[in-house]
Amino acid sequence: MKILVIAPHPDDEVLGMGGTIKKLSPKNNITLLIMTDGASAQYSDKKMIKVRKESCKKSSKILGISEIKFLNFKDMKLDSVPQLEINQEIEKIIKKIQPKIVFTSPKNDLNRDHGVTFNSTLVATRPSSSGVKKVFSYELPGYTKKPFSPNHYEDITKQFVHKIKAFKMYKSEIMKFPHPRSLKAIENLAIMRGIDCNSEKAEAFHLVHSINE
Repeated sequence: MKILVIAPHPDDEVLGMGGTIKKLSPKNNITLLIMTDGASAQYSDKKMIKVRKESCKKSSKILGISEIKFLNFKDMKLDSVPQLEINQEIEKIIKKIQPKIVFTSPKNDLNRDHGVTFNSTLVATRPSSSGVKKVFSYELPGYTKKPFSPNHYEDITKQFVHKIKAFKMYKSEIMKFPHPRSLKAIENLAIMRGIDCNSEKAEAFHLVHSINE
């Protein structure tokens, strides 16, 4: 089965669902779509854009991702791009890949790129034209407008070590505890979500829509 994972920035895919990607990749063809360069708003050195891309490639190899596509929108500036343009770019990828399942960023946090990506994903995955059967949003660690409300969980007890290994490829993005993107905080979140679904470690998702065939 073909699966599309949409990430606003390189590393969101690992933080949000790295364990689930590793779990699904042996039996599915997974394409990763990165919306922005992930660096231009954070770093003055333009070389960091290349560094983030290379980190993404190394991380994806660990997780078993089949293909990566970079749209290269400016980091933290998706809300300055006409939504129609973003919608159309995602629609092109969906038309080419024809995934049955799409995962995208959450809409509940303070990062505008995440919210724009979520909204454009919903437009691009309309049942009447996309052929997509299920759309999930994944949870990202960080500061939120309101708590994430999961209605689906994936047990990643066996895959968690690979999630951490993949995130370590993004050396510039690893923070010190108690930052939400520290290794310890990532593990704590996995444990908390595991408790929610009676497993050792888990990742949480919100099923946006599902069409049963």
